[in-house]
Amino acid sequence: MEYSEYRVDHNGTKIHYLEINSHLKETTPLVIVPGLSESAEDYISVLEKLAPRHCVVITLRGRGKSDSPKTGYTLEDHIADIDSVITHLKLNEYVLMGFSRGVSYAIGYALQNTKALKGLIIGDYPAVHTQLPEGWVYFFSSLPPWRGKALKQRMSKDALRGLQQESYLVPFWDELSKIKCPVLIIRGGKLGAVLSEDDVKKYQDKIPHAQVEVFVGHDHNLFEPDEETFIQTTELFMEGIE
Repeated sequence: MEYSEYRVDHNGTKIHYLEINSHLKETTPLVIVPGLSESAEDYISVLEKLAPRHCVVITLRGRGKSDSPKTGYTLEDHIADIDSVITHLKLNEYVLMGFSRGVSYAIGYALQNTKALKGLIIGDYPAVHTQLPEGWVYFFSSLPPWRGKALKQRMSKDALRGLQQESYLVPFWDELSKIKCPVLIIRGGKLGAVLSEDDVKKYQDKIPHAQVEVFVGHDHNLFEPDEETFIQTTELFMEGIE
């Protein structure tokens, strides 16, 4: 399955994205916002398995083939990265998915674009944009490779420092009631999952119509060891919307 890749100029910062099946108009597009250090390339297998469907994966600033400015890593900067790609593609109705820290960026964007949203998928993360503490860069840099790729191959030092220094706490819980579209919440069922049972209850309290799925054999990494569980769950959710 062939995919296309492009870079959009967002106020001088080039934002990279991958796109597949852009010609398909009968299915709802899926736009994916990856996790903290991930890039669009991490989702090539997902794109291929979701075919035939129009899918887009955004590489946020400081990651992969997107530019890495020395500054400009606030929540608002990341939300604007998402907007730059969706606006460039002229998408009017779509399902938006965020995974891990990408959830906070996706929710931030969703709250500003509720009318265009046909669905929202939340991948194992609470509705909070966290403030990254002092020492986080050293801690995060010492972690083992994620999905087969070392951090130094994923992010620049400027991006890591920028993320830490420009982060601040933003809880979204009280705003979630504004989201009226179908919502799918996915939680890992093993030790290492980030989304707690209490956080799931908070989501359900604020979004009573939300669907919750627990991937019993998965930790925070919802794509391993069994990517098919994610594919089938996502496709069923999107088919229900359509």
